[in-house]
Amino acid sequence: MPAPPPSPLPPNRKSLTLLLSSLPFFITFTHIFLSPYTKVEESFTLHAVHDVLAYGFGKDGLKNWDHITFPGAVPRSFLPPILLGLITYPFSALFVALGVIKTKIGVQILIRLILASFFSLSFNHLAASLQIVYGTPSRIWFTLLSLGSFHIPYYAGRTLPNFTALPGVLWSISQVIRSESSHTAKEGQTQLRNAIITLTALATIVRLELALFVLPVALSLVVLQRATIGQVFQWGLIGGFGSLAVTSPIDYTLWLPALSHPDFPFNSPSQLLWPELSSLIYNALEGHSEEWGIMPFHYYFTNSIPKLLVGNSALVGLAGGLWAFARVGGQKLVRQVGCWDQSLAGRDVGRILTVWGLSISSVLVGLSALGHKEWRFILPILPILHIISALSASNLWSLPPPSSYLRPLARLAVLGLLAVNLLATGVMTFLSVNNYPGGDVWQALETAGVAEGEKIWFPSYPLQTGATLFTFTHDHAAGQGLGFWPALPAAEEPRWVYDKSEGVDLSSLQWKDGVDFVVTGDWAGLTEDGWEMVAEVGGLEGVGKAPGQYKVEARWGRKLVILKRY
Repeated sequence: MPAPPPSPLPPNRKSLTLLLSSLPFFITFTHIFLSPYTKVEESFTLHAVHDVLAYGFGKDGLKNWDHITFPGAVPRSFLPPILLGLITYPFSALFVALGVIKTKIGVQILIRLILASFFSLSFNHLAASLQIVYGTPSRIWFTLLSLGSFHIPYYAGRTLPNFTALPGVLWSISQVIRSESSHTAKEGQTQLRNAIITLTALATIVRLELALFVLPVALSLVVLQRATIGQVFQWGLIGGFGSLAVTSPIDYTLWLPALSHPDFPFNSPSQLLWPELSSLIYNALEGHSEEWGIMPFHYYFTNSIPKLLVGNSALVGLAGGLWAFARVGGQKLVRQVGCWDQSLAGRDVGRILTVWGLSISSVLVGLSALGHKEWRFILPILPILHIISALSASNLWSLPPPSSYLRPLARLAVLGLLAVNLLATGVMTFLSVNNYPGGDVWQALETAGVAEGEKIWFPSYPLQTGATLFTFTHDHAAGQGLGFWPALPAAEEPRWVYDKSEGVDLSSLQWKDGVDFVVTGDWAGLTEDGWEMVAEVGGLEGVGKAPGQYKVEARWGRKLVILKRY
């Protein structure tokens, strides 16, 4: 018999659901407005979206795309930025026509808001799945502990490949969890199929290290008899080869003009058919990623995870430790200390780890074997760890007998850990918001007296710290790449020429005659060699101990200057 329809929620439950559902949007949007600029790691996707909106896909437009002149470190698939650009276009065109967006900076913010909206929708889907399967307290604590942390909410609207994939990862995790309480076996199989296909497609075209996440969970589903090996194999083939069938022609066509660029890391057209695999071979197998630094094997365990979880580390450690201890013969002691196995949340931790524990281990151990490590590489396991911390907090908040006498202390501890998260988030947000001097250059240039047609050169540092094609507000991009209605506002007057060429020697007569303004963080000696300072951009130098006991202070200083040739 089909399951009965859900009963209407009482008004107080509706209000709670509305509040919890609004929080991801509010918090991620707040981060974007506080910190609207980007770092160089976000530039490929961001600039590709810019080119979709500005030039479109016509033959004459494609030759103007930024990646042909500046291909970046390694190629990535164009499908995510193309989709993001197509979704952005109607909103951008409308807001430009209405005068809501007046500069290209507004379009950059809009792109990030749209990406954050996809994150928020998938986050709410996962939170709702937790509520369905594990109860309302799990949703409350998952929302508070996840959004009270810094990294995911701050980066949710940033166009790093890891975070363009994150909405799909969250939705896939949600599908696997929701399949536990499906009304029919067929519905559960459909949810598992959608999850494996989506994760495999994301691994294939966006971040190949996701294979370390999806393969173990597929194996776990087979071992738990929730799917057959034939099913997961078929789903993987659909996700992998299906996504390649779509992306390979696109990536080959768009990357081929860049193949002759001297800085392009590949030399064979065949490497363009699957950019993610070619980049993995280039970075991991050929060792080029180690040029960006080598970290010890334990880096993720001793640095990244404590930094990412902050107060949640204690909750994850408690839940995971008690569950593991119970599995190796400590059941009696675990029951005496908190009745963990007897509590619903305690059993739920076991259900999560049974499905996802192998994925967590695979990601951590597999990526620890590589020399170069970054916290965002292990991003897929972070939502799982937040789920475990939420179930742990739920258990501590409602300790059952005979440990209920500890409940006030346990609740105080949970609130204290949440407060630690919020404090750390406040500090890291302050430090991060004031760390984009390149993004503020466009405003400083307005006061520098740049005339019509004059050329401004941007070396590496301002481009790494916030200057993007969207901050080039006086350039000539038409913004009508996708239709009659422009997606970008008209360029500011007067029109300027922006130059991102590398290897420029400002001391040479050639460049003295070819460049009128320079934006640089390395101005020593240039003011004595034909250049005068006309504007500057300040920023955060660091945080250190201030005079007096237990006092710290932020140190501010000049980060960039704008020089004019005379």
